[in-house]
Amino acid sequence: MLDFFQQRFSYIHQLNLSWIAHLRKEDRDIPWDIKVAVSQLINSQHIAVAGILDLEVESDLNDVLPEMHWESLERDNYKQWMNVFLQFNQGLQENVAWLTPLLFKSLHESAQYIGQLKLLVSQHGLEELDETLLKVD
Repeated sequence: MLDFFQQRFSYIHQLNLSWIAHLRKEDRDIPWDIKVAVSQLINSQHIAVAGILDLEVESDLNDVLPEMHWESLERDNYKQWMNVFLQFNQGLQENVAWLTPLLFKSLHESAQYIGQLKLLVSQHGLEELDETLLKVD
């Protein structure tokens, strides 16, 4: 079961990185509401994984993150998610049953924020990201 989630979180990570690169290309001004949506996407993942790993939460959901840090924060979140899967796959943590609803919730929240991001990009008349060409490692 954890392999399923690990694949989904890897895909979400690649999607987030693609969105970040897409929005930051050409050093254009990013509208405030889009900055909020990207920040919420990153912050929601940080809050979820910090809670699972019992780490200090460093940002609130509505903190607007500087766009120059989006990629590094996304990569940090992904590294922490892979820590979760490593610990549970190696049996360092027991009782995976409580983890499954949290993982589904986190994936659901990511989908919501990405949907919001798509809507905002469309409303601002910006070029949309073509997710069909997304490279997944």
